[in-house]
Amino acid sequence: MHLETEHYEDLVRTFHARLKTIPETRAAEKPRDGSWSLKEIVGHLIDSAANNHQRFVRLQEGDLEGFPSYNNENWIRIQHYRKVAWTELIEFWYVYNRMLLFIVKNVDAGSLKNEWTHEGESRTLEWLISDYYRHMKWHIDKFNGKLVSA
Repeated sequence: MHLETEHYEDLVRTFHARLKTIPETRAAEKPRDGSWSLKEIVGHLIDSAANNHQRFVRLQEGDLEGFPSYNNENWIRIQHYRKVAWTELIEFWYVYNRMLLFIVKNVDAGSLKNEWTHEGESRTLEWLISDYYRHMKWHIDKFNGKLVSA
């Protein structure tokens, strides 16, 4: 496995441009099916960035055991993302992900095999980085699907 930093950078840049085209009122709309609003999806991606930021840095220090997971539904509820100004959410997501890209581009190659062990499973830093962007892409696709279906 190798880090596809150019692909990751393109994913972040393209989604950022897309986010800026969506009106605040549309971003805050709660779907009838009770799923996350567009703001809540971006909020979840911010939460994912925050948690993975810790993992990306800590795993460069050595193996990591037991770093807590998080309940994404609770985090969405507690942080009230639908009330946050859309432009602030967009820019916070973008700047945070630019920082993560910087970390990933400068990761100590010797640490890529360091492992995070959680609930009996181990994942390498390399796997976590790749999975972070896979997870982001999955949510971007869901986000775009909500725009098409509206």
